[in-house]
Amino acid sequence: MKKFLLFSLCCLLSSLSQAQLQLNWTTPIDVAPASFGNDYPRIVLNGEQQPMITWGSNKKVYFTRFFDAGFLDPLQLNDDTTNAYVASWTGPDLVARNDTIYAGFMHEQWHKKTYIVRSFDNGQSFSAPLLVENYPDSASRFPTVAIDQLGNPVVAVMKMGLNEQDPHYVLRKSFDYGTSFTAESTVGGWSGVQSQACDCCPAAVTAEGANLAVVYRDNLNNVRDIWAAVSTDNGQSIEQGFTVDDNHWQISACPSSGPDAVLIGDTLCSVFLSGNACYLSRTSISTGILASVVQLGALPVAGNQNFPRIDRLNKQVVITWRGSAGINKYLHLAYTDDITNGAPFLQDTVYTGNFSAADVALGAEGVHVAMEDITGTVKYMHGTFSSTAVDVVPAASISIFPNPCADLMHIDAHGTFGQFAIYRLDGSLVQRGVLESPLDVSPLPTGSYILELLDADKRQVRQLFVKN
Repeated sequence: MKKFLLFSLCCLLSSLSQAQLQLNWTTPIDVAPASFGNDYPRIVLNGEQQPMITWGSNKKVYFTRFFDAGFLDPLQLNDDTTNAYVASWTGPDLVARNDTIYAGFMHEQWHKKTYIVRSFDNGQSFSAPLLVENYPDSASRFPTVAIDQLGNPVVAVMKMGLNEQDPHYVLRKSFDYGTSFTAESTVGGWSGVQSQACDCCPAAVTAEGANLAVVYRDNLNNVRDIWAAVSTDNGQSIEQGFTVDDNHWQISACPSSGPDAVLIGDTLCSVFLSGNACYLSRTSISTGILASVVQLGALPVAGNQNFPRIDRLNKQVVITWRGSAGINKYLHLAYTDDITNGAPFLQDTVYTGNFSAADVALGAEGVHVAMEDITGTVKYMHGTFSSTAVDVVPAASISIFPNPCADLMHIDAHGTFGQFAIYRLDGSLVQRGVLESPLDVSPLPTGSYILELLDADKRQVRQLFVKN
């Protein structure tokens, strides 16, 4: 752990000292008129790097893609015989690899049937809905979809008795691009013999190469932590399960907030809600060892976080989550260009407004976001990266004392800097504001931090020690 923190610190110092990585965002636009609704948007990129979005409204599943200068008129992916259950907290799932796209959804009659539609032309056209399952003696909900290395869909669904007893996730795989599916493999039960799936929390399934993981919220006597079930044979069997969450969150009611995850080599990166905060964890799928769990940014004052989402491009990772404080809602983002070096170190608030949740996709042309806006529309934003060189002020020209410090830290920067930011060693932001000396660090827990001093074209980074 010490080596991990030291390496993360070196990466953070280098990044902050030499250049300022920025995301330049477009103004949010409506994906479609409000008459098409806005429940549970999901965004992915096709083989041409075009953003594609699904969402639901009034039993319908809609799809659109960006072409030329805007989004095309929405396509309806289901019909009157396959009406869908959609809500703000659950709805259709969407996944893409190159020109192949799958969307999965559940029937409007709670517990009845799960469907998938497919496209092999970058989303220009879709098949009629194909049946994933129709249990005669059980119920199902919350389909989540991944694509294996051969382009076939893998679908995880929550299965339970007709009276909603014994909820647990199962996995079904196709070898013919969704025309048919194999018998199910049971996913859950790893935390204990009495464990169940948290019955109103959607799951996530992710695949890379021959590896596959289903990440879900477990329920063992009301301890509702996040667990993962792993396959290393392309989803044909589930071989092991392990926790990706060490918070031991005990709550009697289901929080209606599921995890998201990506696989990068042997590492499973998971994001999830626990308590009133969101976290990122990294776990080895070969050993099941939980390497790290870090909170995503600082909590809003008297507020909370929820609905984290994650995407990747090679070793790059981007995460979004919602922060709330009263009626105010904030879309936060974290990014790293190499997740193997530690937790994300670029963090920003990219949107402030009244929205419910968001999804994110990372591509060669930047970050794409779809939001469920309170106005009744799905909104879209696109952020492109830029790196701005800055002058690094010699450390000898700045005096910081005492360091370690328990309360008031004096910073003599000779009027060079007007702003400051304090980061944890994992790169998450603790505090930022106007630089005034002395700086009160007494609210910070004992530990090591990064103090960043900055102005329009200058910055300096120093290590800060707090000892209470």
